[in-house]
Amino acid sequence: MQKLCTKCNFIGKGKHGLLSGNLYVGLLEVAVALVILIKGGQLLQSFAFAAVVAAIVAIAGLINVIDSFSDGRLCPSCGKDNLIPLDSLQADEIIQEKGIKVPEEIDSNTE
Repeated sequence: MQKLCTKCNFIGKGKHGLLSGNLYVGLLEVAVALVILIKGGQLLQSFAFAAVVAAIVAIAGLINVIDSFSDGRLCPSCGKDNLIPLDSLQADEIIQEKGIKVPEEIDSNTE
């Protein structure tokens, strides 16, 4: 889905940050959670504590993996988190108010 940046008027797809929404970081976190679960009882002196830590790391990893398939939240132009859907009423108001020209290939994809 195409988005509009309310800060710099960029129109296009958002991007993910360095660690958020990164598929490889998410998979690495899940792998680390498995290692903690397997070896954590020896390293952390308590299997229950290791299981809790592994669960927290695994949940964070799964969130990153799922988030990697969604659109990014950061503007590729200015890097701010001010993107709104291009087909929203707020975006229409900003486009009309500031006289932003929407590229035709983007405009035809939203219909």
